[in-house]
Amino acid sequence: MLGAPPEDPPIARHSLADQAMLRLRQDIVQGRLAPDEVLTEQSLSARLGVGRGTVRTALFSLEADELVVRAPYSNWRVAPLNEQVIWEIYTLREALEGLAARVLADRLTENGLIRLQRALAGLVAVEDASADARVAADLHLHRDIVELTRHSHLIRRYAALSAKIEWLYRWSERHWPKRRPMADSHIHLIQALTGGDGDAAEAAVRLHISISLREDLDGFRELQAQSVDPV
Repeated sequence: MLGAPPEDPPIARHSLADQAMLRLRQDIVQGRLAPDEVLTEQSLSARLGVGRGTVRTALFSLEADELVVRAPYSNWRVAPLNEQVIWEIYTLREALEGLAARVLADRLTENGLIRLQRALAGLVAVEDASADARVAADLHLHRDIVELTRHSHLIRRYAALSAKIEWLYRWSERHWPKRRPMADSHIHLIQALTGGDGDAAEAAVRLHISISLREDLDGFRELQAQSVDPV
């Protein structure tokens, strides 16, 4: 009897342009390409080993995610990072996650609670781990809060903002790390979400994010002050 035929290799799910976009997205989000850094199609083509047309398609995708902006003379730049950008990302995030908390407080299931508890335990586990591990665990918990609402429009809007949230989070952790202790700062969110009070849950999430906004604005100002040469 003949054995089962060998499995075919998995079909590549990303076009070359998609692969280039994902690589550049990762480089931006993880800080290997700095805010405001000039990007030329020629240099990126050489860096990625793909044609300029492929690079251009990838850049247009990243422009839609607001991670790059077009500059004069056919150049591009990584999106700028300043106080206005930080404020805009956080206030939009606060609105989306605040709504998610209000919805979830009324819709949280037993399985959803288990998922949140696991995400909280994940924060405990990475308290003294690398910045990458802390960022991933923190973003995971907040993403769970949104996804557990089962509110498809909200989930899509949040996903569209997620790259910029991660970009800002990683940048702040690299330059002004202040998110410790991580688990303790999130316990009250889980408690509010399990209380069944939408107003209280939304208020808890909004307060949590507003504190992060204040800390990141303070950290950014300190970094700017350090970069100014003394007179």
